[in-house]
Amino acid sequence: MQAFKAALRIVMNHPVYLLVYVGFLSLMGVFITSSINVGAGGTEYTASKAPFAVIDRDGSPLSESLTAFLSQQGESVEVADDPFALQDAVATGQARYLLIVPEGYGDDFMDAARTGSAEPVLESAFSYGTMAGTLVDEQVNQYLGLVRAAAALEPDAAVASVLARADEAAAASAEVETVQTPNGAAPADQFAFYLQWGTYTMTAAVVVCVGLLMSAFNRTDLYRRNLISPMSSLRLGMQKAAASLLVTALVWAITCGIGLAAFGSSLAGVPPAAIALTLACAFVFALVPLTIGFLLGQLGASEMMANAVGNISGMVMSFLGGAWISIELMGPEIQMVSRFIPTSWYTDAVSKGVHLTDMTLASVAPVLGDMGIVLLFAAALFAVALVAGRVRMRSSEAGGNAAASMNGA
Repeated sequence: MQAFKAALRIVMNHPVYLLVYVGFLSLMGVFITSSINVGAGGTEYTASKAPFAVIDRDGSPLSESLTAFLSQQGESVEVADDPFALQDAVATGQARYLLIVPEGYGDDFMDAARTGSAEPVLESAFSYGTMAGTLVDEQVNQYLGLVRAAAALEPDAAVASVLARADEAAAASAEVETVQTPNGAAPADQFAFYLQWGTYTMTAAVVVCVGLLMSAFNRTDLYRRNLISPMSSLRLGMQKAAASLLVTALVWAITCGIGLAAFGSSLAGVPPAAIALTLACAFVFALVPLTIGFLLGQLGASEMMANAVGNISGMVMSFLGGAWISIELMGPEIQMVSRFIPTSWYTDAVSKGVHLTDMTLASVAPVLGDMGIVLLFAAALFAVALVAGRVRMRSSEAGGNAAASMNGA
């Protein structure tokens, strides 16, 4: 097992690859996945209440009624009527919305509403951090619209009567019921998205590590010595393959382990067998970058080439396979191309796996079908790698038959 131990030692002597391609990219996947909002699982609806401040320089019944209405919709914040205090409240987020009612606004507004003339303008400021200020501004416009409509219907009515009708209309609310759509996002989709993002992690890490392992054995002097050594090429190849498979399993275990640690709680309603099947899907996909790295080794690619191919192929396969953006959102041309990318079948298998509720043959068959297609991609790449290695073994660069014929000439 000398070649096996040497191959593992080569990989372990370059820990930066495992740290960056496995650790850093997996943590990036956790960060991105955590920002995705999925079904919360609750049935309670709570209206958003944003902090606001009203500077009432008018003191009219309209301004007081408007302030009372906003107090029911949000959280009132006391702010001093000072230019610096007003700017500081908005800039620091103390108040998401600041409303200034100028002197004489109430009388001017009621006159304009009754006569249909131009209305006076309120001064307002929004916090740039969120869209909460826009929501409060819409609520202000909603209430003023009710007052305007009530005043227009009864031009001769008293201000108190107009405001009472507006308050009655504003108090009306619709009953809210939350529902979970059949195809809507569920908590388990967080783990599914993490595994789908992991296509880039596993592709880059496995291709680079396996490519590094193979490139060390592909140095011309070492390659020629191995050809004439007592160890058969089959035995040498099996030991390198075993080391490559162990490295692949290590990358898969770390990637999935980080995902389970971060999002394992989201799988509470998923059967353990379904979770195991989903993890098996990830391992089957990891065989694809394994065969890519093996192919690079058979072609005699350098360490730098393995890094380039690992990163580029990881990004291309992840994007075209729907790991980052849903395939349904892409154009028909991209959707057609994605069927020739193993990632698309893998993402479909993971999405179906985390939504399994019973482990019958009929429910598991689509997932197994996707896994089989991914295995076919890996087998095809492996066959190409074997042919490439056989051709290279006979080349003059490797010192094979072509070199012997050249020397004989």
